[in-house]
Parts: sequence; structure tokens; C-alpha cells
Amino acid sequence: MRALLAALVLLTATAGPAHAHAGGLTPQDHLSRVTGIAPPLPGVTAAMVNHGSQLEVRNGGDVPVTVGGGDRAADHVIGPGETYRFRDERTTASRWEVPLDRSVIEGRVDVAPGPNPLWWLLITVALAAGGHLLGRRRALLGAGVVVVTAAHAWHAVGSALAVTGGSFVPLLLGASGVGLVAWPLSAVAAVAAVRRRPATAFVAAVVGAMLVVAGIPDFDSFRFSQLPFAGPADLDRLLVALTLGGGLGLAAGGFDYLRRTGPTT
Repeated sequence: MRALLAALVLLTATAGPAHAHAGGLTPQDHLSRVTGIAPPLPGVTAAMVNHGSQLEVRNGGDVPVTVGGGDRAADHVIGPGETYRFRDERTTASRWEVPLDRSVIEGRVDVAPGPNPLWWLLITVALAAGGHLLGRRRALLGAGVVVVTAAHAWHAVGSALAVTGGSFVPLLLGASGVGLVAWPLSAVAAVAAVRRRPATAFVAAVVGAMLVVAGIPDFDSFRFSQLPFAGPADLDRLLVALTLGGGLGLAAGGFDYLRRTGPTT
């Protein structure tokens, strides 16, 4: 048991730091959007990507187009079949325009108030209480570990998929943080539960504690309206609440099980 604990502590200490969302994107209450190209250019489309931080222009036409201009952005020629992404401070204005050949890309910044974080904190606390009750039985702890770990993995995958122009695997690794250790250990806990091993509660408690650490940077998801996640914002908030609350409940329930069953486990 001591050797296992030492290994878990070492793995946790050497795991990379967690980022709230992949690609360094952060929750916010505003989001820049493209409303159109006036006048339209054949085959050319534009959109804001990476949570409204970059303007993406795709040239599906037969002739090159030039985007940018002015003192704040250098001209860039986009050839047929090419895609160009760039940051432009003009896209942060409430109503904005960016030159595109003899046309302009038009857009706006939408602002929406965030939810009341108190409700999501209450959901997190309720999930923590429910997770604690799982500590009454080893089998339930094993099932709880799988559910909570799946929630964190889903959140990390959704965060990585929300990033345009990056490689999926590095983005996923950046969003998972200490989850890289917790995810495989959840399988260990599940197998131990199926085999009725005494170590089930201990591994479940450690995995739960790891997932709490992994989920702490995501607290901002509870108070901002726009989340960099490939799916509904409320789904992401639920996954974060399940990671934090469920992880805390597993940690408390697992160690409580060990306390009640004595040193033999």
C-alpha cells in the first residue's frame, strides 16, 4: 500500500499542469462573430474561430483575394483553395469591418450575461454528497470512478475539439493535466472493484482527489456565458460540476471507507 501511495504521489507531482480549456482559450461573456461579406465574393467565406479570437478566411474561389490593410493588420494574399487565420484588434469592436479586396468582412460582438454561479456550486455540492455515499460499498466506488473520470475526459475532448488549426492530441494533453494519471487509474479502480480487491477504496479516493485538482481551473465555467467547448455550454458546466463534486465525493467516500473498515484494507 505504501509503495502504491508513493507511486501515485510521484505521478501526480510529475503530471503536467492543467489548463481550464484547450489552446489557452478562456470562458467569457462576449463573442465576436462574422455577419457577412459585403458585397459577397464568389467562393469566399469568413468566420470567427477559436472562441472569437481569430478571423478565418477561406478562399474557395478561382482568384486570389487580399485581406487586411490599414495600419493595424498587414495585407495578406489568400490563394485559391487556401485558408488564412489571424488576429485583428478590429474584431473586438461592437460593430467591425475588415477589408477583403473591394469588399469588407462585417461582424459584431455579442454580449450575454453569465449564469448565476451559485446554482452550479449547489449542484457541485450535491454531487459531492452523492459521491460520498458511494463509499458505503466498494462496487459503487468503482462505478463512481468510471462515471466521474468519463465526465472529465468528455470535458477535455470537447475543449480540444473547440480549437481550430491545432493538432488534437497535444490539445487534449494540455486540457487533461493530471487527468493523464487519473484516467488509467480509474480503470485500475474499476477492475479492483469487480475483483473485490481491498485497494478499490484507496485507488478511488486518490483518483477522486486528482480529478478535483484537474477540475479546479474550470471554476470560471460556472460564471461566464460563452465557453470554448464543442457542445452546449450547460453540458460543459455539468461535466465540470461532476468532475469537481464527484471527485470530491469519491475522495471523501473512499477514505471514509478505509477509516471504517480498519487497517486491514
